[in-house]
Amino acid sequence: MVRHVFIPKIFLFLFLITFQQVAQGNDKNVLEQANIAFKDNRHNEALIHLKNLTQKEPNNLAARLLMAEVLIAFGKGATAEVELDLAENLGADKNRTFLLFAEAYLLQGKYHDTINHLDKQVQDEILAAKIFVLRGHAQLGLRQLSLSAENYQQALLLNAVNIDAKLGLAQVALNYYRYDEAQTYVDDVLSGFFPPVNAWILKASIHQNIAELDIAFKAINNALLENPNHIQALILRASLYIEFIEYESAKKDIATVLELIPYEPKAMFLSAMIETREDENSNAREKLSKLSESLSTLDNDTLDNNPSYYYLASVVAFQQNNYEAADQYIKNYLNIDRLNIKAMTFSATIHIAMKNFTAALSVLNKANLQKENNPKVISLLGLVSSELKQYEKAKFYFQKVIELLPDSSIASQQLAKNSIDMGAYQQAIDTLLSINASSEYQSTISFLLVQAYVKSGQMTKAVALAEKLVKAQPDNKEFLHHLGFIYQIVGDYNKAKQAFEHALSIDALHIKSLISLAETLLRMGKIKASFELLEQALLKQENNKELISALGNNYTQTRQFKESIVWFKKAYNIEPKNKDLLKQLSFSYMAAGEPVEAIEIIESYLSNHEKTADLFVLLGNYYQQQNNFDKALQSFNNAIKFDGDKGKVYFYIAQFYQANNKPDDALEAYKKSIAWSENKQIPLVAASQFLNQQKKPLEAIKLANDFLESYSTKLQMILAHSYYLSGQYDNAEKSYKKTLALTTPQDEYHDNIVVGLSLVYQAQKRNSKATQLLTKYLNKEPMNFLMNSSLAEIYMINEQWKKAYDIYILLLTKYTQQAVLHNNAAFAALNLALYDDAEKHSLASLAITKNHPDSLDTLGWIYYHTQEFDKALPLFRQALALDYSKIEIKYHLALTLKALNREKEAFNTLLEVVNSKRDFPEKKEAQQWLKLWADALRTDNDI
Repeated sequence: MVRHVFIPKIFLFLFLITFQQVAQGNDKNVLEQANIAFKDNRHNEALIHLKNLTQKEPNNLAARLLMAEVLIAFGKGATAEVELDLAENLGADKNRTFLLFAEAYLLQGKYHDTINHLDKQVQDEILAAKIFVLRGHAQLGLRQLSLSAENYQQALLLNAVNIDAKLGLAQVALNYYRYDEAQTYVDDVLSGFFPPVNAWILKASIHQNIAELDIAFKAINNALLENPNHIQALILRASLYIEFIEYESAKKDIATVLELIPYEPKAMFLSAMIETREDENSNAREKLSKLSESLSTLDNDTLDNNPSYYYLASVVAFQQNNYEAADQYIKNYLNIDRLNIKAMTFSATIHIAMKNFTAALSVLNKANLQKENNPKVISLLGLVSSELKQYEKAKFYFQKVIELLPDSSIASQQLAKNSIDMGAYQQAIDTLLSINASSEYQSTISFLLVQAYVKSGQMTKAVALAEKLVKAQPDNKEFLHHLGFIYQIVGDYNKAKQAFEHALSIDALHIKSLISLAETLLRMGKIKASFELLEQALLKQENNKELISALGNNYTQTRQFKESIVWFKKAYNIEPKNKDLLKQLSFSYMAAGEPVEAIEIIESYLSNHEKTADLFVLLGNYYQQQNNFDKALQSFNNAIKFDGDKGKVYFYIAQFYQANNKPDDALEAYKKSIAWSENKQIPLVAASQFLNQQKKPLEAIKLANDFLESYSTKLQMILAHSYYLSGQYDNAEKSYKKTLALTTPQDEYHDNIVVGLSLVYQAQKRNSKATQLLTKYLNKEPMNFLMNSSLAEIYMINEQWKKAYDIYILLLTKYTQQAVLHNNAAFAALNLALYDDAEKHSLASLAITKNHPDSLDTLGWIYYHTQEFDKALPLFRQALALDYSKIEIKYHLALTLKALNREKEAFNTLLEVVNSKRDFPEKKEAQQWLKLWADALRTDNDI
């Protein structure tokens, strides 16, 4: 149940505490010392505090998040990513880490990654505005100026006072040399309270560009007053000093930069420039050489300007079989020289070597658009399409190669094999028969032809052709094995056994014939002979993976799964990239009751080798069997393009999108699940509930009516709630009453229906009716959790704190471990000024939930009211680390910061609260406080 926040008027109380001098010395905790240092731009100091704190408390979530922010401020994006990963593992609010990851990517110049990362739909306007801003920054980095401007404008539509969006538009205008427009945006930001350092830097840059150096110098000094160690500001001021011919001053700023970041490229370049200007015979060339070296070591700029280095590095890595490195280098090359066919083909070759066929296909498609009718590109397209089971596409490509190279036997074989794979057996036969009979690949062609005959049911032709091959070459062990294989398929095991034994008389170690003979003996019921054959063969070839795997398969066929694991594991260790062995081993693990091992080996394979749909489906099924649905959906998401139970796959994909705040994608997947599912009720109920959560009840009603004529009780209840959410209270009341009449108190959804009807009464301003309804059923079942909680909430809404508190205390006699009851009891006690009881219940709630944002907020709010601000502050920070979207917690944080005389952070936090379009009970009070604080700041400025 959601805890409602009801706050008594506290203006007088706040005025009293605002002017109190709160001790802020040695008793302040380390995290707050780091926070204060960070807000004051003392980043080194903040980092020292945080390193000390995380060494003592490695699982301190708020510290990890602040560490990431400090590292981002330092420009250390890659290191920040490590901290963000740790924070997410500790349960950080993903909306917060989501934005910080984007900032970390931007620092590293990963503009495409940033844009892809930010492909997320959110409902919160403030969060959406921040996403638009970061996307604008990435597009600005890619010089996509118009797209960048569009994103900044979208951000301002959602949040008209978004400072970063205004500064982004200023940067776009600056890139277009529209200095007046840029200056307008910057001055607008600078006219507000506590403008960011970047606004002053941008102002300085604008005035430097239009040769107004004095104004630029004044602006950059303002930036450095705010943050004396700001790298970009120091570099810009050094460049201004150079223009003023004040080289000694410039050297001091450059020295500061190089002390903070040794070999910083721009600082090195400016240093070389000064030496060049001071003395034509100086070692400027050496300086510039060192600059080039630092760029190649620390930065991608040099490589971007010399892309051939990337290509050469890729070739070297590929020759060393370091495919991952080769892939990264060639990607870097193609980011610069996107149209190079040779590089594209090489990139595809790397992906094929890695068995990453989807990536290869993407590259080859681009190459084909750039240069049509390139046989190598088209042949690779056919090969990759066939591997991806896109047989029609593969057919088209192979036919194209044949048109370009009509004498190519290989292309015809590829076309035939693809036809067999797609079930077009007669096409395969016709293609194979058309190949020149004198071809050097005749045996391969014949084998393919036999395969086509078998799969098309033309067994007589298959046997005849196989026998013909053996008659032509009676001592050819491959032809003999092939003939035995055909006999095996048609069920003639005696003839199959004879053919395999004949092949083994020619070559006693012919592996294929040994394995096939063992299979035949097993099918003939000669189990002992089958095992002995393989065991004897392994005495001569103990590390032969085919024989080992065959023995494992024998154990599987005889349902000796523990023994089969031993042999499949041994085979898989010999060839860890063999997907078929991987599947066999995983099947045995599952059959033997060892699901953890089955999942681990598939995950390990997918982490290190080709990611294929069949393995993702298999992994998804395994996770599903273990009730690990998040992992299952993640796996199914990668397999959706392939055939299977699309109703089920789309259903879990929808839940995956829903959990990741992509409502449009989730709804689309739910609709697909409904369309593909034979039993539509499960996805339909889930979709309807989801639409209600998205505050789209009318769509929920329409969706149900579109797909289902007769509703289940649960769906009727959901539709009634949809009417309620859409404000159709009369319809909601009728629907709830109709459904209630069809249920008994023992039915699964009975209590939910009663509570739903009480919500309708409350919406109709019939609180007494709602109370009577709940009381009626509580008389029959006094300890009913859901109905008691609903009644207590009605009392909370009407500020009948004592009645609410009594209900929570009653429920706690039975439900002692319900954290929400303790938390709500704490809140009611707080409003009754029972501070000791409030603290007791709040601590009890946290003891159960550990770190739930609502419980942390309640305890912090209790300490705020008891004027224990230093105890309240870390609780609010921890709560926001877990759920950064909760506006009421930010409001409580702002008031606490104000009480601690942290004026700047308090004001900016309260500004974000007021600018949010989310409503909460204290919103009007927050607006009044912001006005009072702003007026006070103006008065201070005037003084």
